[in-house]
Amino acid sequence: MKKHILLFIVLLKTSTCFAHISHYSNLSNLQFDINRNGNYVGYHHIDFSWSENGDLKVTNVINFKLKKFGINFYKYNSQGIERYNSQGKLVTFESKTNDNGKAKFCKISLKNSIYKVSGTNYEGIIDVPFRISSYWNHEILTVSKQVSGITCRVLDQKVKFIKRDNFKFMNKDFNTSLYDIKGKKLNTQVWFDEKTKMIVHQVLHKKGKWDYKLKNYELIK
Repeated sequence: MKKHILLFIVLLKTSTCFAHISHYSNLSNLQFDINRNGNYVGYHHIDFSWSENGDLKVTNVINFKLKKFGINFYKYNSQGIERYNSQGKLVTFESKTNDNGKAKFCKISLKNSIYKVSGTNYEGIIDVPFRISSYWNHEILTVSKQVSGITCRVLDQKVKFIKRDNFKFMNKDFNTSLYDIKGKKLNTQVWFDEKTKMIVHQVLHKKGKWDYKLKNYELIK
């Protein structure tokens, strides 16, 4: 009986880190322009690669440069790869970032139903549920903590629904839900399309206003 109870607890804990990735089964990529304080500085691309058995690989690439008097004084490049199995469970995550010459990293792996984390700002075990801070997955709205995809810093968060909003893009209207996400070192707003659960807009507040505007998206044909 005790073994059955223990097994139930383990299954319950691991199941809470399943992502409903099936919502995005027709997505090939998302492309965002990044504006800081109203000026274009770079881009954020998210590519979705589906295997025949339903496994998913999500690649995030962020590049931006900050200029002063026409001269680049800050450069940032980051790439992160999330891997999910066909049941939607996060299996591994790995990122490498060059933050203006400072190397940062984050690695997450699932072993024996336990998530092990090794990164610039945290190393150890993390309890579920959590989500990686890449924001493409609308289930980040359902958890109380996120893991920075840059440094593995674990951030507590509070999510608040703000309003329903109309977002116009490429002569198409998106009926979106706007959410506010706040915590220590965390202040962002995200817009998700109510029908597809696709993120279409994000605003970050950290040393300025960072506006991620959807430039294009592609569906799997």
